Amino acid sequence: MKVEGLTLNFILRATGGTSSGGRKEITGISVDSRTIKKGEVFFALKGENYDGHSFCEKAFIKGCSYVVIEKDLGIKNDFIRVKNTLEALGNLAKRWRQKFNLKCVAITGTSGKTTTRRIINYILKDRYECTETVKNYNNMVGLPLSVLQIRKKTEIAILEMAMNSIGEIKRLSHIADPHVGIITNVGRGHLEFLGSIQNVAKAKSELLLYLKEGDVAILNRDDPFLMNIRNKTKAEVITYGIENRSDFKADTIKIGKRGSSFAVNGEGPFHLPLLGKINIYNALAAIATSSLFGLGSEEIKERLKSVKPEPLRLNRISHSGIIIFNDSYNANPDSMAAALSIVAAEKGKRKIACLGDMLELGKKSVTFHKDVGRKLDQYGFNIIFLYGPLSMYILRNVKKKSFKGKVLHFKDKEKLTRKLIDTIKKGDVVLIKGSHNNRLDIVADALIKNIKGRR
Repeated sequence: MKVEGLTLNFILRATGGTSSGGRKEITGISVDSRTIKKGEVFFALKGENYDGHSFCEKAFIKGCSYVVIEKDLGIKNDFIRVKNTLEALGNLAKRWRQKFNLKCVAITGTSGKTTTRRIINYILKDRYECTETVKNYNNMVGLPLSVLQIRKKTEIAILEMAMNSIGEIKRLSHIADPHVGIITNVGRGHLEFLGSIQNVAKAKSELLLYLKEGDVAILNRDDPFLMNIRNKTKAEVITYGIENRSDFKADTIKIGKRGSSFAVNGEGPFHLPLLGKINIYNALAAIATSSLFGLGSEEIKERLKSVKPEPLRLNRISHSGIIIFNDSYNANPDSMAAALSIVAAEKGKRKIACLGDMLELGKKSVTFHKDVGRKLDQYGFNIIFLYGPLSMYILRNVKKKSFKGKVLHFKDKEKLTRKLIDTIKKGDVVLIKGSHNNRLDIVADALIKNIKGRR
């Protein structure tokens, strides 16, 4: 990843590391030896199933300038030795952020982070020079890489913050140093690591605790967990919502097959080409943020109406008389319920769900999957394709009900794909959704390619 103007001295000061070898030109930073480019500095990070120190030789072969290591590998030259490579990467990004006088918007929440970030960037980018989170680089490794993309001309950095344990948002906040903090919601995600939704709220509140007087916190007024933690911040609090009185309240809402329209505090209409109520919340957060940076309603309306949906996030594809909702990027109980309700409202001869496991949900995982089974029956789906061991609980609960449709469970993704392609026909409405590690995006891609080839 290219980083403009990075030097060895800067890295050493930021990380407290020591180096050996001559001075070399540095073109950027890499944490992946498979994609490293000539002149980049390779950080040998350690994960649960890998140790980047094992790939230092490969990084040198590909032309890296230095390797950042935390243990002796017998390397004589061109290394930077630190106590902890992950901590060093974060410290480098923190020092890099401090170089620049700019505004930073940080976004966290169980769902909606990426869409909210993309809407904000889309609205602001014609007025300001913006840098935003790269791809899905929003965790302890990714956020530092996104921060390192800040350049001299950047006026606003718009960054996502993800976490799966207490303390991570605190660390990410210290790296990014935001002036505006957005929390989209507190939902049932990462319960395997956090234990309870109250702990999810506690983890998200670390962003509020970081914000200072003169900063702004933008919160979803309809989320009771956020309202319980709103007093944790010294920042000014601005709220948005649909159900409750808010600083930015949506009303006169019309939700359709291609998106929605709504007014904000009675002024409208705002047209949003994204599906579902959840995206109205995301848009409200973006409208509140854009207003902070001086944009008026008419300018925001004009930009909002041409926002594009994020890949793999409730994308509606219509071809050959078949409608596919590709929501395969990720899943938790709340986003699953929202997707099922949206697809259930679509007109079609048959409603078909292709669902994978919802992961990282902890002790209540079985209950959450059983709830999905109840909703599938409630919403009148005709055929259900399931993938993964946890989805067996969806299967069992559907079968316990009065469900008259067909339920199929697969352990093999290729078999699932072939059967799904053979089953789908004109008039069908299909939802594809599951946690990212299921890789149901592969299934979705194959199905979309197939229907686009039909006549």
